[in-house]
Order: sequence, then structure tokens, then C-alpha cells
Amino acid sequence: MQVVILAAGKGERLEPITHTRPKPFVPLLGSTLIERTINSIKERNIGNEILVVIPSDYPEEYKEFYSRLKDVKLVKQKTDYGTASALLSVREAIKDEEFLLIYGDILVDENAIEKVSSAAHNAILGVKVNNPRDFGVLNISEDGYLKNILEKPQNPPSNLINGGIYKLSSKIFEYIDKISKSIRGEYELTDAINLFSIENKIEIIKYDGLWMDIGKPWDIIDANKVLLDIEKPRILGEVEDGVKIKGKVIIEEGARVLHGTYIEGPVFIGKNSIIGPNSYLRPYTVLCGNNKIGASVEVKESVIMENTKVPHLSYVGDSVISEDVNFGAGTLVANLRFDEAEVKVFIKGERVSSGRKKLGTFIGAHVRTGINVSILPGVKIGAYAKIYPGAVVNRDVKKGEFYKG
Repeated sequence: MQVVILAAGKGERLEPITHTRPKPFVPLLGSTLIERTINSIKERNIGNEILVVIPSDYPEEYKEFYSRLKDVKLVKQKTDYGTASALLSVREAIKDEEFLLIYGDILVDENAIEKVSSAAHNAILGVKVNNPRDFGVLNISEDGYLKNILEKPQNPPSNLINGGIYKLSSKIFEYIDKISKSIRGEYELTDAINLFSIENKIEIIKYDGLWMDIGKPWDIIDANKVLLDIEKPRILGEVEDGVKIKGKVIIEEGARVLHGTYIEGPVFIGKNSIIGPNSYLRPYTVLCGNNKIGASVEVKESVIMENTKVPHLSYVGDSVISEDVNFGAGTLVANLRFDEAEVKVFIKGERVSSGRKKLGTFIGAHVRTGINVSILPGVKIGAYAKIYPGAVVNRDVKKGEFYKG
């Protein structure tokens, strides 16, 4: 059985992170979302070939990420018209009567993947959630099979949503041929599934384990928190005398924690990172690798990606900072509004509540800040931007912009 992973989405809601890295490559501790999924498939011996659908056109920076995927077949999406078009791109490559299909932007454990792959015939993962209105809800027939999928209904018929994992007959392509564009101007896979379910039984695999849809920037923080809670502690790097560690900590190979540093777990310190001297890492700090967290720097509940440096006299809280960012001395991130209301963030032009009272900043790759920069809650800074010394960043900064405040 072949496995297809849909990984061609633009990830606009995750900007500025996706300015330079594909959405399925958001970091999860020392790995990425799609690499974690692929490793789960390989470890459980699910399928004999993995096909990954990627965009037909993408930024130059994406190439490095796609090159990380080994022993998989990359297939470019032929048209940018939705999930059904993405699946249609592998039509000629599907050789078996059945295949496994997985969305590339979900965090799920290997048990869910294995359960769906082990189904006798057509199947869909049904995930129990408390907020089904926000998802595609499974409408179940009287005999217990899938009737159809209802997108974000006001009155959900169940609390089971589409978990983004299917086992399907190759006949699904015939139904994709029959659908039209949705009101979003895309060919939706759920429309094809709804047609398919009229004439073919689709078993619902009910599941209430680890499952997350990583669609907004703060979801990256939450996903890493979930994984930190279930990971086992390990210290493989160097910890100098005079370091205080409290709680669960993961320190990867080549990392060094210097004298005077205080760490409150759970914390993840990636390979070849240097922490300290006299740094303070608070719970749910995730340093993805080759990071520098310097003297008198405090980091709390943040994901800091590869090769990023916060060298001295800075505070970072409840934030996501992309790769190869450098903070000038005294750069501070505010993570709480004066009125203590929920922090709002612009997502695709719409100001959206994050549901969090504490939320900092989202910074794209290769950003540079001058000394004594202050960044207000919920602000996004695009990749390659430069922030002038002493500036107060009180609005979103565009990709490549030189912001003077």
C-alpha cells in the first residue's frame, strides 16, 4: 500500500514563518512536523512507498527543506486549486487498489495512522473535539458509516471531525473528476469524499488521542508544549558547574550550558546550542538547534528556530522566532497587554483573537533587530526585515521592510 502526504499548502495563516519554510516543516522539538509523520510511517512499516505532494512553484529557501526528505518521492502539484487537485497530482503514481492519505499539517501519533491503515477497506479518522464548529464535522449514517462531511456547521451533528487521515480506494480519482470549484475557488477533497461516500462505504475510525491542526502561528507553541510533556528527559550535552536545573530538561548532543544558568523544565535545548552564562530558561522553552542564548537573557514558553541568536540582555516570552534571527542587545518582547485582554493577531488581513492573554511576537527568518528594540504583543515581523535601534514595533512589519518606528 502506498502512502500519500499532502504538503503543498501555502501556509498563509502561518506567515511570517512560511516566508522561508514550508508549512509542514514547522519545528517540533528537534525535528519537523512532516519528518515526524514520515518517521512514524517508516517505524510502523506502514506502506511500501511514500509520495509527498509539494507546490509546483515555491520560494528558493524551500529547496533546503525538501532536500531533507529521504526515501520518499516528491510530486509537484499540477495546479494550485485545492486539496483535490493536490491528490490528483499523484493519480498516475498510484499503482495499488488502495492507498493511505495524510494531510501534511496535522500533528498526530502513530497509533492513529496505524489504525486507519489497518482498516479493512475505505476509512476516515474521526477525532473527538470540544469545538466541532471550527472543523469539518463527520455526519454519520444510521449504519455507522460516513454519510458526508459538513464544513464548519453551526449545529454539528456530532463531535467527531475529519482528522485528515484516509484509507481510500483508487476509485476516488473518478469522483474528483466530477466535482466543481468551491466558493473559495478550489477543488475540495471533501467534496469528492462526499460523492464517494454515496456509493462506497467509509468506515469511521474513532480516535481521542494526540491530534492537532497546526494552522495559526501560536499553534506551533502549543504543539511543542504537548510533545515536551510526553518526551522523556535526557542530558547528552555539556552542563558546567554552577548550573541549576529544575524539572524535566532535554539537552541534545553538542549543546553547552554555561555557569550561572537557571533552567526550569520542561525545556528542550537542541544540538550545538550555547546557553549562558547567566541565562534563564523558563518552562516550555524550545531551542531547535545551534542557538545562542546569552548573558542575562530570559526566555519563556517560546519556540526559537535553528541558528537564531539572542546574545544578551533580552526577554522573549510566548513567541515563535524563525531561523537565523539576531537580536540586538536589549531587545525586549512584550507578551501582555495593559488591559490584560486576549492578544489579537492579523491572519490573512483579519484581526483574530488568539485566545491567549499572554502572547508575544512571530518573527520570520533572517530578521535583525538593533539595540534596545521593543516589540509589542501580537506583532508579526516578516522575513529579512531590519528593525532600527530603539524602535518600538507596534504594528506588523512587512517582509524585507526596514522599520524605523
